Amino acid sequence: MARKSKTQRSMAKGKKRKKLFSLRKQSHSKNERIGPDLIQDRIQQSFELASEPELLDLAFSPDIVQSQIVSFLDQHPDCVIEERTDIARDPEKLADLTTYFSSTLLPDLLTDNFIYQMSRALKACETRLKMIGQKNKSEAALITRSLIDISDQETLQEHPLILRIAFMALDQAILERENRSYQLTFCGLLFELLYTNEMMEGFVGGEQGFYARYYDNSNLTTKDIAIDLASLPARALYKNFDPQKVYTTLQENTDFCQVEDQELTCHKFISDDPHLYLEVDQERLRLHASSMDSLNTSMEAIEDLCGDQIFFLAKRLDHTTNSYTERR
Repeated sequence: MARKSKTQRSMAKGKKRKKLFSLRKQSHSKNERIGPDLIQDRIQQSFELASEPELLDLAFSPDIVQSQIVSFLDQHPDCVIEERTDIARDPEKLADLTTYFSSTLLPDLLTDNFIYQMSRALKACETRLKMIGQKNKSEAALITRSLIDISDQETLQEHPLILRIAFMALDQAILERENRSYQLTFCGLLFELLYTNEMMEGFVGGEQGFYARYYDNSNLTTKDIAIDLASLPARALYKNFDPQKVYTTLQENTDFCQVEDQELTCHKFISDDPHLYLEVDQERLRLHASSMDSLNTSMEAIEDLCGDQIFFLAKRLDHTTNSYTERR
């Protein structure tokens, strides 16, 4: 697959610089203008916006990502790798696959409708963040939305927020789909994309986090047990702002053991001290406990563990003779 010449890359960078400086005229506050250095900082920070409520439903289909990559690998067996990717990686082996992902698959995912929905979501996100005093994130949302409005597709393909959304779809394809003999190649592709875009730390907490998430899952302790929800009538519900981070946090915590289950969109955990059952999906985290006292203790522990990645919505005791709902 042909690569861009040095002249083409230089021209592309020149266009990007002009677009960045044009934002300086558009984006300003009462006391100061947003300079080019700050713009660049906010662009780099924008990947954090993916976990904001307004952008949670903004996603590329992991099924499309998976099927397109499998189709490419079927036709390019030389790109298939048989070993886990680590610090001694071989980027040349995956060069054609990473080029395909960046120059063919990602542009196909960036439809006009997706860009329109993203612009609307960023506008709502910017307004809310400004109202609650989160200036840096509000500026990141403003600058990202402005870039979307003035940039061509080639520029958008390199934007950290769009890359993060694309990598989240690839993450789901790895963890929640059957990739036949290509599983290690999928992992190697994501590793290479995160490494070259300098997003490894922010996405999975560094290389060790990557290995634990994608390669060491087979070594995790799981239990194949039946959960009797009738014995766990005390329940709490949380909004899940970052399902990937919450899932990883619980998965890596030794107080919890993952329950074997066939549901790909809902991860389940149990804890013996106190007895507790958790369900985590893309939107919610649910706690089930044997009593309200046990639930309250567990809620404190979960809130300390997950921090601002979850937000309490409600709790209830679900005995048929003694039921109530409480919000706080």
